[in-house]
Formats: sequence, structure tokens, C-alpha cells
Amino acid sequence: MKISEKNQLINKLSETHAFTRRVIEGTDPDFCIYPDADWRIRDIIGHIATWDRQVANSLKAFMMGNEYCIPDLEEDSFNLQQVMESRKMTAHQVFQEGQQARKDFIQAIEEISLDRFPGDLLYPWGDERGNIVKLVEYMIEHEIEHRDEIVKALKGSNED
Repeated sequence: MKISEKNQLINKLSETHAFTRRVIEGTDPDFCIYPDADWRIRDIIGHIATWDRQVANSLKAFMMGNEYCIPDLEEDSFNLQQVMESRKMTAHQVFQEGQQARKDFIQAIEEISLDRFPGDLLYPWGDERGNIVKLVEYMIEHEIEHRDEIVKALKGSNED
């Protein structure tokens, strides 16, 4: 990997997050996006932050020559537990945590030397391995999927 490719990956991660922040700017953080699960905008931001932190943990472990994954992960249960934890915070705190988690994720990428990028690491969900680029692209896609759902729900509420 070249430094320009690494920087491009980091920029894409930053831009994706910045765009999500613009989408939710001025919205009600308690606006419900997933009614069946009672997930609100703030919950989705907390969810993204949680996974940014988990990926950063995997990257840091990889950098140290170790592996990290969430023990005994049952994804739906884990996600719900994390949402319930984030609801103990104010929406402002959740949004700040989202910002900090993304900064920490990017910092973890920045600290990994270029020669390690093609390496094989364990992803935090534990049943998949791959390289750093693929992991970052997964996380970008994950955020875009949730952001698109927010946009769809907000547009639907404007049609009422």
C-alpha cells in the first residue's frame, strides 16, 4: 500500500462520517428510525460509534501482533445492549462519543505501518478475517446503510 492510498482510505472514512453528521444536523435525536426496534437517530449514532470502537480495538491488537474479537458475540443482543448503554447518556454525549470513536478509529489506521495493510487480521465480530482496507470499507458501507435509512425515515416524516 502507498501512503496516498492510506490517506485516501482515511479521507473516505472521515468524509462518510462528516456527511452523516450533516444529515442529522438539526434533527430530533429521538426521531425513531426503526420503529420495530425503537431505534432512534441517537441510537444509530451510538451503534456506529460502538462498532468504530470495536474495529479500533481489532486494529490496535493487530498492530501489537495480537488478535481481538468480541467474546461470545451474538450480534443482535450485543447491538441492543450497546444501545441500552448509550441511552444512559444525553444525545449530545452520544454524538460526542460518535466523533471521538471515529477519531480513535482513524488514529488506529494512521498508526499502522504501510507494510502491515495487506496483513490478515481477525475482524471484531470474530468469524471473519481479512485485510485492513476491506475492514474499513465494511465500516463505511455499514455507516452509509444506516445513514440512508435515516434519510428515508426523515423524508417519510416530511410527507405526512
